[in-house]
This record gives sequence, C-alpha cells and structure tokens, in this order.
Amino acid sequence: MLSGIQKGFGVRVKIISTKQLFITLIPSTLVLLGAMATSIFFQVSMPSMTRDVTAIANIHPLSGVLSNLGMVLWCVSAAVCGFAAIILRGFKPIGTFWFLLCSSLLSAYLLVDDLFLIHEVLSPCYLGLCEEFVFSALGIVLIGYIIVFRRIIMQTHFGALFLSLGFLAASAVIDVIVELLFGHIGQWMFFFEDGAKWLGIAFWCSYFLHTSYHLLVNTLGINRNAVQAEAPSSSG
Repeated sequence: MLSGIQKGFGVRVKIISTKQLFITLIPSTLVLLGAMATSIFFQVSMPSMTRDVTAIANIHPLSGVLSNLGMVLWCVSAAVCGFAAIILRGFKPIGTFWFLLCSSLLSAYLLVDDLFLIHEVLSPCYLGLCEEFVFSALGIVLIGYIIVFRRIIMQTHFGALFLSLGFLAASAVIDVIVELLFGHIGQWMFFFEDGAKWLGIAFWCSYFLHTSYHLLVNTLGINRNAVQAEAPSSSG
C-alpha cells in the first residue's frame, strides 16, 4: 500500500525521520525514568505522579480552573516565542533571535514555577530558599531582561507587557501585604490576588503573541525584499 502511495504521488514517503524519532523518544523516556526514580528514592507513590490531580484529590474537575488556564497561557507564550526564535535564527538583526529565545525561556520558567509551586514549596523545602528570595531573584532577572532588550521592546506595543508586569506585581503585593491588613474579607482575597495574576498572565501572552507575529513578519519581509533587490544585479 505504501509503495502504491509513493507511485501515485511520485514522491518518496517517509513515515518518520530518525532525528524526529529520537528527539521525541529520548526526552519522553527520560521523564518516565525520572518519575520512576522519584518514586523509588523520595517515596512518592506512582499514581500520585501519573494520575490527574483532580482524580487524586477527588475534587471537582473545575477546581483550579483559573490557575490551569494561566499555565496554558504561559505555555503558549513560551512555545510561540521559541518557535519564532527558531525561525529567525541566522537572520539579522541577531538581537531579535535572542529577544525571542530569552522571552521563551522566561515564559517557560514562569510556567514551571506555577506548575510545580517552585517559589512556594519546592525552593523553601528542598533548596532552603525563602519565597522572598526567589521573588527578588526573579525581579532582578526581569529588570535585566528589560534593560538588555529595551531597544527591541520600545519598538513594540510594550503597553501590554507593562500592564502584565503591573498586574503580576499587584498580585504579589496582595499576597504579601494586603492580606495582613484586610484578611477579614475571606475568600474574596483569593479573587483579587488570583484575578490580578490571571490578568497579568493574559496580557503577558497577548503581548508575546502579538510581538512574535510582527517580528516574524517584519524580519522575514525585510530579508525577502533584500533578496529581491539583489536578484537583478546578481543575474546581470
């Protein structure tokens, strides 16, 4: 049947490349081995690592829906920036590639931090780093990121990025300060804290999707026009 498809279309059909096979198989297998090692050495039951969280806790499937949606947007931001960076690798200006790559890595860290509660649980318990230290380190990284890529950022619709940082900062302030002053409002404290965080993530994702698209269009368009402009002289 496969040979018939090859003859019919006049092309050679390759089901999967060797490179793709190993790039997919090796990391995914390492994850499984990591889960096995964690279960053995840290006495974590296997079902608690493989099953859905809501099934383990026997809670409503919509539990944590806002947090889950936020992690989806972190993931989208990391994936889109990373994909755009791969496409623009080798194109000039090279700063665009590094901006997108660092944006992807930063978004990926924020995703992992949210997903595994790094600053809240893992860092204090296993690394001896308090939550305030992790927040401070992240703030320094963000400031450094903005300073290094300020020229590129200033050429984008950066208002969405600063709205994102503002909402995320507001969420942190509510968590640390406002709770001490207005803790009597009960569950609405979570609405304001997590609501501000959600808006921050939404603006973060919006900014990087919009920016990645326009950087791709502009960079590829400039390079395409440059090639077209050189074509007549080269042919002559």
